[in-house]
Amino acid sequence: MTLRFDVWLKEQQSRQDEIGELARIPSMHGLKSTSSKRGIDEHHSWVDIVVQMADARHVPVFNDAWQEFLLAKQAALRAADGSNVGP
Repeated sequence: MTLRFDVWLKEQQSRQDEIGELARIPSMHGLKSTSSKRGIDEHHSWVDIVVQMADARHVPVFNDAWQEFLLAKQAALRAADGSNVGP
C-alpha cells in the first residue's frame, strides 16, 4: 500500500510547527486527491485543495509538507521492498 498525503498529514497534527498547524485546519480533514482523465495527480489535487481551503500563507507550508511527505513515501516504499539503499 502506498502512503497517501491525507494519511501522512493527519499524522502530523501533533507537531508544534507550521506543518502541524496546517494539519489541524478542519477543512483539510477527510479530503483525498481526485482523479482526472490523466489519472491521479495527488500533488496537483492537493495544491487545488490548499489554494481553495487554506489561507495563502499556508501555501509555502504545504510545499514544505509535500517535500517531507515525499521523503516519508520513499522510505515507506523502500521498507516495503526490503531495501535500505538511499535515494
